[in-house]
Amino acid sequence: MRPAALGAAIFIGAANIAAMPVHLVPNRATYDLRLEHTSPGGAVAARGRMVIQFRDTCDGWSTAQRMVADMTNADGATTRTDFLVTAWESKDGRSMRFDVKSASGGKLDKEKRGTAAVADDGSIAVSLLSPVRRQFELPAGTIFPSQQTIQLASAASRGQATVKRLVFQGGDEGDLYVSTAERATDRAGLLKNVSAWTMLVSYFANKRAADLPEYEVASRLYANGISGSMSLIYTRYTLRATLSRLEPLLPVCSSDLSSAADEGKLRGR
Repeated sequence: MRPAALGAAIFIGAANIAAMPVHLVPNRATYDLRLEHTSPGGAVAARGRMVIQFRDTCDGWSTAQRMVADMTNADGATTRTDFLVTAWESKDGRSMRFDVKSASGGKLDKEKRGTAAVADDGSIAVSLLSPVRRQFELPAGTIFPSQQTIQLASAASRGQATVKRLVFQGGDEGDLYVSTAERATDRAGLLKNVSAWTMLVSYFANKRAADLPEYEVASRLYANGISGSMSLIYTRYTLRATLSRLEPLLPVCSSDLSSAADEGKLRGR
């Protein structure tokens, strides 16, 4: 399971107006998770929490996303999944550092750490540092997540119906996707009078021809980069992520991923 990477984003109800400037707002958003829908063979119960933290580091953007969920199958067995990704991206969109970890049942089952940079020919050179050291390239035109958010909001404000881009969120070659891109307690007023668009973003594996996406995210994207409550649609079940808390964050002029993670604020429960 991966929380909400190339994207054709389908926007619903975008107004046909001139594109507005996109200013991403540093924030920490907390979502409560529950099972919204299931199919035969899918989970019969689920509960958990997801926290997405986005900071301005002066010369870049740092993101940290953690999702912890207890998933119960038809036999009554419950397994806790824990997913954490931290990343830093330069504001010019040309470099990125990432650390992706996932655990199931209390055991670490995946860790991918490395860097990515745009080469002179436009391709992305990725240096994977863990679990093994190796290098590989991603196609020219691949962008990173913060640039994706900016481009999706900008396209929506223009009334553009479809956007198709490659987005790399960190990991290895298998983490490159083709994506087709209610309000909660907001005491700080981060969402007040901010334009928003309903969208469905479908993520297809880039290296395989597939008629069906690996997962989809249905949400409201606000012009400042914040996502409202959303549905995380997987093959056999759907999780509802209800935005329960939204906090503004001050800029922190540091690109250190350990500080970006802010573990005390990213607890899954």
